[in-house]
Amino acid sequence: MMVRSRDFSVLHVNTRSMIAHNNTMKLDEINVLAAEYNFDVICLTETWLDNSIDANSIRLVGYRDPFRLDRNRHGGGVLAYVKNNIYCVRRFDFESPDVEILWLELKTINSCSLYLAVCYLPPNTTFLFKQMLIESISTFIESLPVDPCCCILLVGDFNFDGRCSPWTLKCPSS
Repeated sequence: MMVRSRDFSVLHVNTRSMIAHNNTMKLDEINVLAAEYNFDVICLTETWLDNSIDANSIRLVGYRDPFRLDRNRHGGGVLAYVKNNIYCVRRFDFESPDVEILWLELKTINSCSLYLAVCYLPPNTTFLFKQMLIESISTFIESLPVDPCCCILLVGDFNFDGRCSPWTLKCPSS
C-alpha cells in the first residue's frame, strides 16, 4: 500500500521474511523502491527478524536506523524506516507486549504531529487478541490532546478475511 500526498509519502509492504536464509534480495528490492520513489517512511510487516539480526545489516541509505519490534520467534515482527531529515521518536509508552504495534511520532513539514502505527495481526487470531489490538489503538487515540494539526496513520497487515468486521469484531455464523 502506498500513501502519497504533496508533502509526505508512506509505503507499507508485507515482506514475509525480510532476510530469508541470509538472502538479501528483499532488502535489495526495498532499497530500489526507496531510491526510485523517495518515500518519507517505509513500513514493513512480517519481517521475521529477531535479535540476532544487527541493524547494520538492514539499513537503508538516507534513512535512520530502523525502528523495530521483533517477535523473536517464528513469524511476525514490524519495522519502520524514517528518512534522516524527519524528526521522529518512538512512543514506547503506547506499545504493549500483548500486540504487535509499533508507535512513532513524526513532525511533518508544517510542524504537525503525525502518529504512525505499524501493526501486525496474525491470521486466525482469537477474538481476545483482536480486542486487545483495538483497545491499544483506542487508548492511544483517547490520550492525544485535541489538536487540529495532529493526525494518525495506521498501517499494517490485519489479516481480516472480509467476513468479519474488524471494528465490531462480529462475524457471520459459518
